[in-house]
Amino acid sequence: MRLWRQGEGDRSAREAQILGWLFVVPAVAVVGALILYPLVTGFKQSIRSGGFLFGEKPGYVGLRNYRDVIHDPTSQSAMRHTVEYVLVAVSLEILLGIAVAVTLHRVFRGRGFVLAVLILPWALPSVVSGVLWRRVFDPDNGMLNSVLLQLHVISQPHVWLASGRGAIIYITLVHVWGVLPLISLIFLAGLQSIPEEVYSASAVDGAGPWRQFRYVTLPLLRPSVAIALTVGTLLAISIFDEIYVLNGTALNTRSILIQVYNTTFVTADFAHGTALAFLLAAVTAAFGAIYALALRRATV
Repeated sequence: MRLWRQGEGDRSAREAQILGWLFVVPAVAVVGALILYPLVTGFKQSIRSGGFLFGEKPGYVGLRNYRDVIHDPTSQSAMRHTVEYVLVAVSLEILLGIAVAVTLHRVFRGRGFVLAVLILPWALPSVVSGVLWRRVFDPDNGMLNSVLLQLHVISQPHVWLASGRGAIIYITLVHVWGVLPLISLIFLAGLQSIPEEVYSASAVDGAGPWRQFRYVTLPLLRPSVAIALTVGTLLAISIFDEIYVLNGTALNTRSILIQVYNTTFVTADFAHGTALAFLLAAVTAAFGAIYALALRRATV
């Protein structure tokens, strides 16, 4: 009887496993087809010549397209701009995110309303945010110029997105405005996971608010910092909507993703466009792997 029951149990386990595979395999096949097929097709395009549009005979060119986009001055400028976007955006998001989370971690009147208002920029699509901020930076009748003129800070309307470094800063601030709520919520969740007993014990040992923040809060927030860095960096690397809505494909603010769009769809150079897209994907994957490793070490 015992052997019979054991056999029945093994058969039930095998049937459950087979049933699970029957449910999983179609989904895996669909996802694989939607992801792997475009990847393989895109990579094949990136190692072929531009084609008849450029007077070339289509054929295999190896890594020439990758070398071309790496040495292209316009692509190099877009790479530098993207690095600037990432550095400024991630720095502001981490610093401001921790400050906002520490403020909202305290219970006060109207805290729920403040949280609702905080989430609003994140809930808006980035295109909508770009349109709203374009009205702010408009050189003719924008709100920023109007306010500064009335305050006599400037004597004539200023074209805010005409300069190089300044335009990148302004667009980055728009990007941070949309991403900061998410980063703040990540830190707020991390703060709420810290036991109050830790603060009570540190207070007994004579630690003040600043020492508690430095030696208790920040070390225990390392997993949240790793997650925030991952999210902020990946979103900053892929910045597109804010730049395109505010300044189009202008060279002074062009990011890598804008360069991919311009190369692929504006100039119809699909070979170099896909090569640049694969380079961007490789860099993004590298950052993701680094942050995943950092998160794993932070949680061990």
